[in-house]
Amino acid sequence: MTKKILIIVTILFFAGMLFLTFFAEQLHNAALPKVTASRPEQRLFPYEYVDENGEPQTGSVRKIAVSEEMLEDGVFVIYSAEKNGTKRDFVRLACVQTGGEHDGYIEVVSGIVFSDRIVTESSRELCDGAEVRVDRS
Repeated sequence: MTKKILIIVTILFFAGMLFLTFFAEQLHNAALPKVTASRPEQRLFPYEYVDENGEPQTGSVRKIAVSEEMLEDGVFVIYSAEKNGTKRDFVRLACVQTGGEHDGYIEVVSGIVFSDRIVTESSRELCDGAEVRVDRS
């Protein structure tokens, strides 16, 4: 009776290990937060200047901008790095310095650049350095 139990436990153990050998990466990827990313938006922000005649004028300049909601939740930038021999995607919390506000958007003075991919949606709450699965659709 003891030998039968030992054989059954051994078979179950090896079956479990075989399952993990083939499906560990899929299980890992399924557990990662799914995020949607895009380049930062550019918006027009007004500014005032004095022309050559000494007259005050108003112009506009295109700058990187984020919504107030995004600033409250934190601006996360996606980057790729190698982990365990595989290229993976991670996020870092950007330290964003802001400028003026216009039409519900806030100017970004520093912390992100237009070439960055920033998280626009996430299936779960993110933290600095978290591995993520980027929705490529």
